[in-house]
Amino acid sequence: MLSYRRHSLTQPTETTARACGRWKRRLMILRPLLVSLALVSTAPVYSEVSVKQTSRLSDTAAQAIKAEAIELLGQLQSLEQQLLYPAHTQVSVYLSLSENSSTVPQSISLRINDDIVTSHIYSQAELKALRAGGIQRLYTGNIKLGKHRLLVNMKESRKNGSTRNQEIEYRFNKNEKAEAIEIIVSNTNPHIQVKSRN
Repeated sequence: MLSYRRHSLTQPTETTARACGRWKRRLMILRPLLVSLALVSTAPVYSEVSVKQTSRLSDTAAQAIKAEAIELLGQLQSLEQQLLYPAHTQVSVYLSLSENSSTVPQSISLRINDDIVTSHIYSQAELKALRAGGIQRLYTGNIKLGKHRLLVNMKESRKNGSTRNQEIEYRFNKNEKAEAIEIIVSNTNPHIQVKSRN
C-alpha cells in the first residue's frame, strides 16, 4: 500500500494530472474574484448610491465564489475517491430490488475473505427508495489482485410478514479494472442473486 502511494506521487496518472490542471485553472479564475471582493469591502463609501452598488457587487461576487467553491468541492471529492480507491485495487458492492419484489431486506452484512466489511439496517425511507428503483452502494474498498470470496448475509421480510435469514457466497477474480458487484433481491429462489456489473 505504501509503495503504491509513493509511486502515484512520483508518477501521477494522466487523470490526476488533468485534475490538477483543472484545479490550477479554477484557482486562477477564483483569485481575481477574491481580490475584487477584498477591494470592494475596503473601499470608502461616499453616498447611499455607492453603498447600494457596493452591496450588489459584494452579493454577486459572494455568490460566484460560493458556486465556485461548491464546484471545487465536488472535484476534490472525485479526486479523493480516485486516490483512495485506485481502479486496480477498488471493489464496490451495490444492492437493488428487482421489479415488483415482495421480498425486502431488513438488514445485511458483507464479508470479503472472512473479514466483515460492512453491515446495514434498513429504514422505511431507504426501502421506499429501493422499491422506486434506487441502487444503494453498500461498500467501496481496496483488495489485492486475485481470487476473493464475498459472503452476503441478509435478514429479509416478505409481504405476509414472515422473516428469515439468507446467506449466499459469491467468488470473483480481481483484475486490474475496478470491480463492481451487484446484489439483487427478488422473488425468485434464492431471494438473493449476486452478479458482476463490469
